[in-house]
Amino acid sequence: MGCRCRRCFRGPPGHIRPCRKGRENKFVSDALQIRLAVESDAPALAALGAKTFLATFGHLYPPEDKDYFIGARFSVERTLQDIQDPDRVVTVVCRGEDMVAFLDCGTLTLPVAAPEPDALELYRLYLDDDQKGTGLVHRLMEIALEWARSKSASALYLGVWSQNERAKRLYTKYSFEIVGAYHFKVGNTLDDERIMRLAL
Repeated sequence: MGCRCRRCFRGPPGHIRPCRKGRENKFVSDALQIRLAVESDAPALAALGAKTFLATFGHLYPPEDKDYFIGARFSVERTLQDIQDPDRVVTVVCRGEDMVAFLDCGTLTLPVAAPEPDALELYRLYLDDDQKGTGLVHRLMEIALEWARSKSASALYLGVWSQNERAKRLYTKYSFEIVGAYHFKVGNTLDDERIMRLAL
């Protein structure tokens, strides 16, 4: 995934200095712009969400379930509502005119037993395929943690598919721990999900 040394995150949010430690020979480019989403981003953000979801999870579902979920979750209208939601923060990463990644966080919605009243949730962290292995995922994780701490949250939660070992390894590196399970509905398919928690 890329190195987590402090050098990776030096500088302002829109500027990511490439890390020269570790084995990665692909670096996050200084040409990437990281910023908060605005309303005009809704079409590109919806398209990227659908594209990355299908690339990662599309093989799990029958066509009718995929079509229903994509239409409901990644419509332009739903995405615009997410951007406008005052309890939500959507961060996008652009390379020129192309959106290549996004981070979506907000209030806790997961079925957590006895949640902290100030707990927050990382909803989605999606990258285009060509950004995987660049270190960008770590920059976005740092942004999510910085945001949660700026809100004085005592915990940050996320949901992850039980068989997504790569994602679970990433979150474990950031000290998230599995604290529960639930079912996530995609059409008529019920995914076996894990709830992970990070104490802040």
